[in-house]
Formats: sequence, structure tokens, C-alpha cells
Amino acid sequence: MTEHFQFAQPEWLYALPFILCLIILRRRRGAEGSITYPTVRFIASLAHTPQSLAGKMGALCFVLASAAIAIALARPQHVEDKTFRTVNGIDIMIAFDLSYSMETPDMVLNRMPINRLVAAKHVITQFVDGRPDDRIGIVGFAGKTKSFCPLTLDHALVNSIIRDFHPRMIQADGTAIGSAIAAAATRLDDRKDTKSKIIILVTDGASNSGQISPLVAAENAAKLGIKIYTIAVGTEEGTLANGMVVQSEFDEPTLRKIAQLTGGEHFRATNMASFNKAFTSIGKLEKSEAKVQTVRHIEEYFMYFLATGAALTLLGLSLQALKPAPAP
Repeated sequence: MTEHFQFAQPEWLYALPFILCLIILRRRRGAEGSITYPTVRFIASLAHTPQSLAGKMGALCFVLASAAIAIALARPQHVEDKTFRTVNGIDIMIAFDLSYSMETPDMVLNRMPINRLVAAKHVITQFVDGRPDDRIGIVGFAGKTKSFCPLTLDHALVNSIIRDFHPRMIQADGTAIGSAIAAAATRLDDRKDTKSKIIILVTDGASNSGQISPLVAAENAAKLGIKIYTIAVGTEEGTLANGMVVQSEFDEPTLRKIAQLTGGEHFRATNMASFNKAFTSIGKLEKSEAKVQTVRHIEEYFMYFLATGAALTLLGLSLQALKPAPAP
């Protein structure tokens, strides 16, 4: 909400300097006249004629009344703008791979080697910060699945949970992609009033655990109107922390099929640039609809100045009526 004071027709205020000039001119003494009186009798009569205070005050009232009327014509206003924002947000569940292979240090950030987990946390927290109008939840998975955060608009909480992620948070070897999709889809299906629901699946391996097939889970998600975006993170080969070189077990055909079945897309993130590009693309594809409406309330003050001008005019006329008549 914003407030300010304004004049609707400020051009009338240009009359005020001229009115001020009238006040100044009335206070100045004119040129002194020179009259020769034949006798002192006339001087004595003038000395007993008092100056008319009522006449001076009456004239001043007329000047002030003119100023008040000029301000009234300028229409002083108090303006209050209230903005109402209606947002049709998106519900987003992020399925986050927390398997041990996510410790593979084959990514680079600021010229420093980092592992896949650190890279994913960096990119995803930035993505969360860029979606202020969307509800976001987190599901983590390795050999089994764990729900870490329900759908919420408290993005500070979401990012706090993501920053604390480490592979040993789920004590089960393997990669249960099907179970992760099913858990995320269940969370999304709990909210019936949201039109757009998506799952972002971030993984570096092939599904080898869980009781539900990734493709069956994807088909069920599609029936619920949920789109899945899959991101395969990491290079084909990566060096683990203990120095061993391993072959990454990507199953990109399955990840592509998951995205295809649900109307989503598949991305491959082999470095930080492609990782960021994947989330940027998802952000462009899934946009929240926001409508902004501004209601303006205007309170007019001209009537107060108009009433003041009328009162001063009446007062001036009354004082002029009390002005003594000039001596004969």
C-alpha cells in the first residue's frame, strides 16, 4: 500500500503569488501628500478620527479568502493505492538422489572440484529462490525413499533442508527411482485445487531398488496430471573421494521415457553450465500466473478550503459593514 498527497489541478496554485503580492502591497505606505490647511481646526478634527481596524481586517479577510478558494480550485487530495496480487502457483516436488554415488567429484564450481551432491544443492537452492509463488516439497531417495519436506511456501525451510543433505541420511544402498516418483506423486495428489503439478527428478544412476518400476510409477503420475522432468547429473566417468574411478550407471532411455510418458522433458547435466541450463529451461516451461490489481482511493479536501474561503468572505463583508463612515 502506498500513500501520497497531490493536487488534481495544480495550475490554480499559480494564483497564490499574486495574492501574496496584494498582501505586501497593502502593507506598504504610499507617497505622502502635502496639504495646506488654512486653520488648525481641520487638523484637530483629523486627529480625532481613528484609523479603521475593521476596514483593514476586512480587506485581509478578502485576500485570505481568495487564497483559500485558489487552493480549493487546485483540488488537494490524499491518494491511497492498494495493490492486490493473485497468483496461480505451481506445486513442485523435487526428488533428490542421496545415494553414495552422488559424492563423485566430477563437477567444477568457481574453478574448484565439487561432487554431484554439492552441485545439485547449489543449483536447486537457486531454483527454489526463483520460485516465490510456488509450493515446493522435497523427497530424498537412495535404496529407499524418505519425505523431507511437504509442499510449502516457506522456501527458507526448503533450502535449509537441502543444504543439510548428505548421502548417509538414508541408510540403504541403491537407487529407488520408481519409489521416489510414487512418493512425490502422492504428495502432489493430496492437493486437489492446484492445476499444475510437476516432479523434478535429479539422479546420477539407474533404478536398482524399490518395489515399483519407474515406468509404472510414471504412468500412474501421468494419470494424476503430473509432469515429470528428469535430470541425469554427472559425467560418464567420475573419481570418487577415495581415488577410485567408476563407470556411472546412467539409464537415460528410462529417464527419457519417464519424461515422455508424463509430458515433461529430460536433461543431461555433465557440468555446472548444463545443470543450470536444465533448471532454467524448466523455469521457463513452468511459469506461474500472477495477476496484479491496483485499487485507488482518493479523498478530496477542496471542500474544507472552499468553506474556509466562504467564511472569510462573509467575515470580510461583516467587518466592512462595521467600518466607520468617513468624516464630512
